[in-house]
Amino acid sequence: MFKYVFAGIIMILFASCSNQLYAQQKYEKESRLKENETPDQALDFIDSLEVGSRIRWYLEEGLERTSIEAKFKLNNQKHSIEFDTVGNLEDIEIQMKWRELQKPLRDSISFYLGEDCEKFKIRKVQIQYSGDRSILLTKIKTGESTDSYIVRYEIVVKCVNTKNVSLFEYLFSNTGKKLAISQIVFKNSSNLEY
Repeated sequence: MFKYVFAGIIMILFASCSNQLYAQQKYEKESRLKENETPDQALDFIDSLEVGSRIRWYLEEGLERTSIEAKFKLNNQKHSIEFDTVGNLEDIEIQMKWRELQKPLRDSISFYLGEDCEKFKIRKVQIQYSGDRSILLTKIKTGESTDSYIVRYEIVVKCVNTKNVSLFEYLFSNTGKKLAISQIVFKNSSNLEY
């Protein structure tokens, strides 16, 4: 009898905690890089895109990793291409509008966000491509679609719960399945640094 009562109490505790949001923390600090400070492999990839617009290079430092990022506009869309510190391509992100996602994908993402947040507001949506360098180069240059690369969606969300309001970055599969979640943390500005 005691075993069943104890199991019931455990289940009630888990049920009451299920709507709390558990996430890793994400902190990013971006600083500008000059073109001559950028790895040759990264420069070659961007040059082969023939962007034609101004390219801004950044060193992006996170809690656990450092990367190099090229930001530019192509076909009136904001692009962000991320490389590791030696210039290997990691992913390509293209900013898009929430309403541009297909309805079944929006519905699936909204379902997951509704489980985690009492109220939420979408702040930023990016489609993310990763895979073979040459295939991704062709994808960006021609728009040609194949099954030879991975498509994900990165969504930045303002999440409101009874106890707090926070920004989170979600990563979803191309079918709308939640893959990862990170709470965006900001540098503590209350401590002055001299």
